[in-house]
Amino acid sequence: MIPFFCRSHVEQYWLFKPVAIAMFGFGVFQASAGYAQTTVIPSAHVSGYYDTNIWSRPSGFLPKGTRLDDFVTTVGGAVQVLHETRDIDAKLKVGGDFNAYVNTTSLNYFNARANGTIGLDRWVDQYVRGAKLRVTENFRYTPQTPGFVTGVRETISQDNTFFSGLQAFRANTFINTTGVTGSYPISRDLALEGGYTFGIRRFGTILGGETGTGGSNASFFNTTTNTWFGGPRYQLSRNDSIAALYRQSFILQSRSNGGRSFGTNLITLAGNYEKKFQEWSFSAEAGVTFVEPAGGAFPTGSLSASTEIERDTVIRVTLLRQARPSVFLVGGAILSNLAQVGISHRIYERLILDGDAAFAYNQFFPDTNNTTFQNFTGSTRLAYKLTRDITAEISYAFNSVKSDTTAIQYQFSRHVMGFFLSAEWK
Repeated sequence: MIPFFCRSHVEQYWLFKPVAIAMFGFGVFQASAGYAQTTVIPSAHVSGYYDTNIWSRPSGFLPKGTRLDDFVTTVGGAVQVLHETRDIDAKLKVGGDFNAYVNTTSLNYFNARANGTIGLDRWVDQYVRGAKLRVTENFRYTPQTPGFVTGVRETISQDNTFFSGLQAFRANTFINTTGVTGSYPISRDLALEGGYTFGIRRFGTILGGETGTGGSNASFFNTTTNTWFGGPRYQLSRNDSIAALYRQSFILQSRSNGGRSFGTNLITLAGNYEKKFQEWSFSAEAGVTFVEPAGGAFPTGSLSASTEIERDTVIRVTLLRQARPSVFLVGGAILSNLAQVGISHRIYERLILDGDAAFAYNQFFPDTNNTTFQNFTGSTRLAYKLTRDITAEISYAFNSVKSDTTAIQYQFSRHVMGFFLSAEWK
């Protein structure tokens, strides 16, 4: 049972959060307006692709005679704004696209995305020497949510709170996360770091109906998360540092079709090591996570390595075992075991080859041994720059999903092949 004041606080926070961020950002921009440099980069794209499973679910969970595959045409655009002053640097990218099917026109849909970050290190450094502060925002509206964070050369980092390999059936989905991270120096080599992330994910009804064997047992869970972390970080050398971290996540959920709210609490105690160079970085974390009310403590940790996106060859590697919100099939938390690698290689000035592979083995609480969800996704992309502004791409993606829970068991695979034409005016 979640106390009334907790629900009220979450609702009020969500209502006034955009206003507070806008007022704060406006005040900072005004203070630094005399030194501002703003770059606006518009872009547009058109694509056509073939999808072997437009429903993201097995044929047995659909009405008899439903067609699984279809051809899709996509038209969209985006605007990226880069704003830099003496005190701040900000990046914001907002975009959307319309997707039209050749045969199943009732599934035509619109995607919308917004990703942004505001770096305030130089601003807070005026008041506390060596302090750091950053604000991030990630928004997405789509009926086809990927199971993993995608992209190798992304200039704006994406939040992965809800992207742990748990891939739901096709349904209209609203996702938003807002995060604040900072660091306060105590001495030359010691600092206190911390942060807070607010996340929200809301579902509509399953697209395609709920007929078919076992399909009616699939549930979505509207989810709100409040996560904060903090701890001391000690600088061993110019490139190496260690930290002791405390992280807590409070997850508030209810079924998307209505019902009583329930909460889950995740507490993690961990040690962290980071190594950063000019062209690459490495991070390792190991600790233990306590899950309530499921009970029990579980070893958790992560490894990540990446190179700078300006290099000819960019590599990103992630290994993690963490407790995350479960938004599909079973509510509460999941123990996510995830491995992901992405490589982008510039063959020569005009030609880039990308590849990405990810595998997740998710274990639902409380019976983590017998209720699991597996997801493998692999993709490749070849992009050729036709002119300074126009790029042509061909791509292929494969997805395989297997669910084994007491509520529902199923598996399916999906292939997507397409051709893309995009223009970006820098």
